[in-house]
Amino acid sequence: MTHLYTGRGPDAGLAPAVRLSPRRRAVAGLLGIYLGAFGAHRFYLGYTAWGIAQVLAAILLAKATYGTIFLWGMIEGTLIVLGAQPFRTDAQGRQLR
Repeated sequence: MTHLYTGRGPDAGLAPAVRLSPRRRAVAGLLGIYLGAFGAHRFYLGYTAWGIAQVLAAILLAKATYGTIFLWGMIEGTLIVLGAQPFRTDAQGRQLR
């Protein structure tokens, strides 16, 4: 049975339980740093559409941007490792371990 936090009764004042993801922040960050241009960290976290967008951007824009498109993944990987707000959860909204 799932209990909902209502803020009343014997649980009043206690924070609701945090849903944890089976995915690890360190793994997602390293995937972003090393394979981020190909969206590996996005696929790992369950953001399939963003992963596909990064793969397409890497393929289509690598020559036009002289390879600087590859910084996108490195920057996101670094932000994941540092625990930046937009990268604290997976696609299901569960907090990364």
